[in-house]
Amino acid sequence: MSAAVEFSIMIDGEQIQGWVVKDGKSYRAYAEFRGGLIDVRGSTKASAESNWREEANHKANQ
Repeated sequence: MSAAVEFSIMIDGEQIQGWVVKDGKSYRAYAEFRGGLIDVRGSTKASAESNWREEANHKANQ
């Protein structure tokens, strides 16, 4: 794994700080959100962040 890069995103009125790291051939995005860890992968840094956002939005709408 390489060094993690911080990302910041607003989900449902909450400012969330997360991390993206290259892990082998994919990228992993992870952050705590509403008491749980959301940990997803993507083929690019942008897709990992996008996948994280989708998971967080899904959790926010539950």
